[in-house]
Amino acid sequence: MTDAARDRSHTPTPAVLGALLLASARTTDTTPATTASTEAAAPAGTTVGLDAPDETILAEVEATLSAQFPDDAALVDRTVTEVAEAIGSIRRRDTKPGLTAARYDAERTALLRHLGIGSGKGASLWPPTSQTAVQRFGSWNDALTAAGLATSSTGRAKGQLRFDAAAYDRAIAAFVADCESRGVGATYKEYGEYATAHKGEVPSAAAVRKFYGSWNAALASAT
Repeated sequence: MTDAARDRSHTPTPAVLGALLLASARTTDTTPATTASTEAAAPAGTTVGLDAPDETILAEVEATLSAQFPDDAALVDRTVTEVAEAIGSIRRRDTKPGLTAARYDAERTALLRHLGIGSGKGASLWPPTSQTAVQRFGSWNDALTAAGLATSSTGRAKGQLRFDAAAYDRAIAAFVADCESRGVGATYKEYGEYATAHKGEVPSAAAVRKFYGSWNAALASAT
């Protein structure tokens, strides 16, 4: 186990990748595109054919969770098994799945509840925020590439609307949930930083205020 893994204030980079892979698997149909004749029936709870980098990811996830939940070995084991199965199912696919930062943040909130954590106030928790991944790798797409996932395109045809009403509502809901998990206020300024970290995947702060008429009205949409 590395020193970084023992430090609860820092999520090791491989453990960040493990969170991305788990979130992607939980939001994707991870049934392999090929017939599984070569993957024949492994026992439940086991994973076939993880390579060395993925074994490192799994080991760091386990070390991070062990530090986070020192008194709940059963929870650690169940979560590590889920991550292992997620990695295996993704690697067996012919087509790499993708994952938007906003979708990741929504899934992270669900994962924290799954782990019995109501809020991330005052602590750096696994799974980390999407902002952690962006800061660690330089951009969201670079984080996806490092995890072996498909990158997202932010391009669009000239004159085509990028975000519809539902997308605005999803962006605000994911932002509010992210703020709650990090213990920070859901302010207009904070959203501006969030939108910068999720560039191309959520509306800008100015666009949100224009769409809803005010920042308070935008926040009200998430209640």
